[in-house]
Amino acid sequence: MEKMNKYEQFNVKYNKQHYDIYEFLNNHPGGTNYVQLYKEKDIAKPMGLYDHSKAAFYLLEEYRKGGREKSNTEEDLERFVNWNEPMFSQVTKLGTNYYKWVTSPVDRDLRLFGNPILEYLTITPWYLVPAIWIPICIYFVIIGTEKYAQITKDPSPLVSVLLIFTMGVILWTIIEYTLHRFIFHIEPSGHSKIMIYFHFTIHGLHHKVPFDSKRLVFPPFPAAIITYTIHKLLSLFLPDSMLLLVLAGGIAGYVTYDMIHFYLHHGAPKENTYFYHLKRYHNQHHFAHHDNGFGISSTIWDKVFGTALKLRQLNIGIKW
Repeated sequence: MEKMNKYEQFNVKYNKQHYDIYEFLNNHPGGTNYVQLYKEKDIAKPMGLYDHSKAAFYLLEEYRKGGREKSNTEEDLERFVNWNEPMFSQVTKLGTNYYKWVTSPVDRDLRLFGNPILEYLTITPWYLVPAIWIPICIYFVIIGTEKYAQITKDPSPLVSVLLIFTMGVILWTIIEYTLHRFIFHIEPSGHSKIMIYFHFTIHGLHHKVPFDSKRLVFPPFPAAIITYTIHKLLSLFLPDSMLLLVLAGGIAGYVTYDMIHFYLHHGAPKENTYFYHLKRYHNQHHFAHHDNGFGISSTIWDKVFGTALKLRQLNIGIKW
């Protein structure tokens, strides 16, 4: 679809209500080519035909002319919070409504903390991840190679170093899957404020505001804490000759993962490519199947552990 200027609209109708979904066009999981046919038309038939999830219908209300806030119905969970205030101090008030609220996406920017320093630490432009972690990865490779050669007395350690580094990359894919499935997607009890705080700050906010580009990659500060923890755990099992090289491989895997994650939300991969499949897969995780499809950079561990999503065949390819 040709890019439209900011004054243009994309009006549709659903259940006698009028919506302007212009701001959603580039984020639509089904691509712009599936949507552009319905400009100025009723979308009730295609919404049913393509089996849209509850999250899709909830998100649609974001674009209702007159605003969601005027629709104070039981289905409108946004009535429980004030989007003009920091969200961290409000989420525990949701109680048993929290998980339903956090898995009902909206198209807004989210402020997490009132304190500007804390808020700054949670906002991360995508380029900050490689800018910080690639130099650290290179440093670990250099120091790790020197340590490996010194301890093993290997005068030509290149092949061994590459193998150990690759071990670290593979290890990251397991960590990525494990963190996403068992930590990020732990369903908090509505009666546990600590678990709600933890879930929301670690991953829940991303599912609530999936289009907020400042919250698509992991902030460096918590990432450093996780890296330090993994380093300490690895030191219990790995010899000193391998430790830094495995960690370097893990960091390389993490950077790749975070860049892929950002691209899956904002990129436009071409049909029949690896990233085209991953983008469809990740969209299904976000908007239809929160309890499956945990792989981001790869779907291999989903297949191994039985959490893989099956994508339906399409008559025509998606164009984002």
